[in-house]
Amino acid sequence: RARPAHRIGGVSTTPHHRRTLHALRLHGPWLAARIEESPILLDITEGMPKFERTVPRHDPEHFAVLIFDPADGTRFVVEVQTGDADTDQLARALELWEAERTRLPVAHRVVVAAEHIPADVAHAAALAQATAPVELLELHAEQTGNIVTVHGEPVPLPGPDDPIAPGP
Repeated sequence: RARPAHRIGGVSTTPHHRRTLHALRLHGPWLAARIEESPILLDITEGMPKFERTVPRHDPEHFAVLIFDPADGTRFVVEVQTGDADTDQLARALELWEAERTRLPVAHRVVVAAEHIPADVAHAAALAQATAPVELLELHAEQTGNIVTVHGEPVPLPGPDDPIAPGP
């Protein structure tokens, strides 16, 4: 059953609907194109990030993007996959981070981005902080009418005293 539309001063206030990309019939290649067009949707910098390139993976639902923040010179290695993050995704991100910082010795950060970050991935990322600056990002898709927006929302890393929760 559809929710009723509400109007205030001629502006629709119909509630946004947060759904998975798969439920919206959108997939990795669509998401990669949106990030290339507008890397600011990831919300990983304070300024206007610049897209450098996409690194394809064997699965079209997995890819990495390299983003540059001209304000402070930091490069971000963002490993993206639709659905839930997993520790393989974190491993791919760390591997690419190592290769990129060797290739271009400037400040680099690792970002693991997925629609959901399970607790076991968050704990693995917290452990990886000992060697690499790691951030976690949940990607949320919202649909209003025919318009779909995607934005990133930071996920805090667990502390050393937080209990380790099992994965999915």
